[in-house]
Amino acid sequence: MNKPIEIGRRIGFDFGEKRIGVATSDSESILVAPYKTIINDGELLLNLTNLLNEVNPVYVVVGDPKHLSGNESAKSIAALEFAKQIRQIFTGPIYFVDERLTTQNANSKMREMGKNEKQSKAMIDQIAAVSILESALLNEKSGTGVGRLF
Repeated sequence: MNKPIEIGRRIGFDFGEKRIGVATSDSESILVAPYKTIINDGELLLNLTNLLNEVNPVYVVVGDPKHLSGNESAKSIAALEFAKQIRQIFTGPIYFVDERLTTQNANSKMREMGKNEKQSKAMIDQIAAVSILESALLNEKSGTGVGRLF
């Protein structure tokens, strides 16, 4: 029998060069919801600090945008640099979770809802972050480990 997971919120990030989607779980890790989109600019570290203080997560999940082949991509390296920024202000576990196709799936969901790309730009990153965090929670609940520990 799997041991129960730790009570507390989790936070997931879909890192992008311009925008970063954020999703959070409730403290029982039953629901995952879009939280916000933050701009990747000179205020990033301050915004991350404020965000992590608001959420006070048990752990952080960062999407790892590998190539479809599973090999690292230039975006994977950028996500690693993003995790290094988080490490400056967060001492808890940081995990990488495979995020292949999450943005494409988010785009599809928005189209199904009748939204065009311009209308859904701000939400796409948040929906991708939801997928990343949901994957991490499924891994955690199944006992296979959240993701690759940073």
